[in-house]
Amino acid sequence: MTIFRLLPLMLFFTLLQAQDSSFVVLMPKEQFIPSFTASGTEHRLSYAKHLTTGSFFAGLGGSIPTALVRLWGLECLVTVSGTVYTTLVSAGVKFQVTNADYYADVTFDIPVAEGTVLRIGSGHTSHHLVDDAVALRGSSVVLNYARDYLQFFAVHNVSLLRGFVYGGTYYNRSFIINTHRDGLFLIQLGADGGNLPLTGSLEVYGAVDLKYRGEVNFGSSQSYQIGIRAKNEFFRAARLAYTYRTGMEERGQFYDQRITTQSIGLFFDF
Repeated sequence: MTIFRLLPLMLFFTLLQAQDSSFVVLMPKEQFIPSFTASGTEHRLSYAKHLTTGSFFAGLGGSIPTALVRLWGLECLVTVSGTVYTTLVSAGVKFQVTNADYYADVTFDIPVAEGTVLRIGSGHTSHHLVDDAVALRGSSVVLNYARDYLQFFAVHNVSLLRGFVYGGTYYNRSFIINTHRDGLFLIQLGADGGNLPLTGSLEVYGAVDLKYRGEVNFGSSQSYQIGIRAKNEFFRAARLAYTYRTGMEERGQFYDQRITTQSIGLFFDF
């Protein structure tokens, strides 16, 4: 995939520059941008029970800061991320696995002002029905869903919120839902705030994430979350949260369907 071809080239270039006017730290601890808390497609470990359907939604993945490059008075953090999301539906004494949605990203985060960071990056996602769902629904409903995209975001700390806001877009340079739909955009906005001390290292927070999808005439996928978390200065966090989601499906196999769910889940951002 393109993102994995870009990474070795990028590292080679920065290491060459390190001989002159730059400084490169490999595998740094720093992160400039926290997880987009309420988003249902972030890179993290998660396990949530849907209160309205009885199913479970799980994510297995995370983000690895790979290189911190200091060059010409700027810093750039290179991060490699990957996550697979799946839905488990109760079927009596066992669970049926419905989908496997893969996300992979390489991002470049650049602080440009006090409390403001820009992100650019490249990524790929493909969404699949797995064997249980194919057998249950019939192979005729299986979609070929895949996106290769570029992403552009700005994140800004807001003291009044005791948190941050973010906004940006994904440009789907290659987008397949059985046929090519290249050039569509996905717009994403959100916020995380509150961060009210509870006890010890625990705090109460609230978060919102809104996505507007070009493939469904910019219909929205909305997520609202409130929870308790413990976090450190590097934005690593463990959270217990209630999430209300409504609007267009985020799972590509059901992209044109609307859904409303409530869930309680554990989330680990790292």
